[in-house]
Amino acid sequence: MTKILTLCFALILSSALSFAQDVVGKWKLDDVSSIVEDYNAGDCYNGKIVWLETPTNKDGSPVLDTNNPDKSLQSRQLIGLNMLSGLKKVDGEYKNGNIYDPGNGKTYYCSMKVEGDVLKVKGSLDKRGLLGRTMDWFRVK
Repeated sequence: MTKILTLCFALILSSALSFAQDVVGKWKLDDVSSIVEDYNAGDCYNGKIVWLETPTNKDGSPVLDTNNPDKSLQSRQLIGLNMLSGLKKVDGEYKNGNIYDPGNGKTYYCSMKVEGDVLKVKGSLDKRGLLGRTMDWFRVK
């Protein structure tokens, strides 16, 4: 009976740990300016903006992607905008994707790693991640 209980406990614990390491869910950016919802799309992971601290301009109009270098995209709303794309899960990390920064209109290479309730998001100029910075995003429960 003890062996069965131990096995059940081990299975429950491993399930909980694998769920805790999953990137899917909502994450608050370290500057608390927005929340991004990461989701699975086939064989890759993406993330879209679902909440902004300031969702509207002074005139009440929604905040738009005005810094995008593509003029045809400058009229799209930031809420609902995919800012993470194409990340693939490799050995417990999420790699080989892109992150779009609506603050400056630039797209960077991206990799991520879940550490408990913290998502380590690295944006970089180079694919290997040598020239960039890492941000901590926090799981929203």
